[in-house]
Order: sequence, then structure tokens, then C-alpha cells
Amino acid sequence: MSHESVYSVVSEFVPCCHMEWPMGKEPTIPFACYLLDYDKPITAGDEQIAVRHKWMVELYEKRRDAQLEIALSDALRERFGAVSRDELWIENDNLLEVVYTFYEIEGVFDG
Repeated sequence: MSHESVYSVVSEFVPCCHMEWPMGKEPTIPFACYLLDYDKPITAGDEQIAVRHKWMVELYEKRRDAQLEIALSDALRERFGAVSRDELWIENDNLLEVVYTFYEIEGVFDG
């Protein structure tokens, strides 16, 4: 998986960027940011055989758009597998943030 593959899925639904928009360049709401939260090596003995990537997509909305949330969640699940969803209210910006988290294992791994 690559940044491009995450971007291609999310950008079908809303404007999207990696990590954050340049100051003053944010599009109108709704929009999304995505990031690779971490890479974790998977080893066998002393050899790295794979890498587990944790991806996060943050969707920002003024008001809940259930159709958008479901469509984005379904597209992420179809492309990347299991997706978890969390939400929080950002008081300072008066925005709803919906965070989709998913994982990918890259490499040779039979377990």
C-alpha cells in the first residue's frame, strides 16, 4: 500500500491531503487528511519478514453526513479490509472529526 492508494480512495469523496493542508489553503468542509501512523516490523528470528502499516484517515465535517461517512467507510473497507471508526467533536473549530483506522501487512507473512 502506498500514500497514493489511500489518496486515490479518499479523494473520490472529498478533497484530501497528506497530514495537513497548508495554512490558509484548506478547502471548504468537508475534507480529509490521511497519515501513516506507524510501521511496525514483523520478524522471524533475526529477520524482518513483513511490515505492519497503520493508516488513519481523518474526515472533517460541519454537520454529520451519514451518506458520506458510510460511502467512505465502505470504499476503505473494500480496498483495505477491516476499518475501525472513531469520532470526536473539535470544540475550537466547531467540527466533527471522524477517524477511520486500518492496517496493512506488507511482505511475506503466512501467519
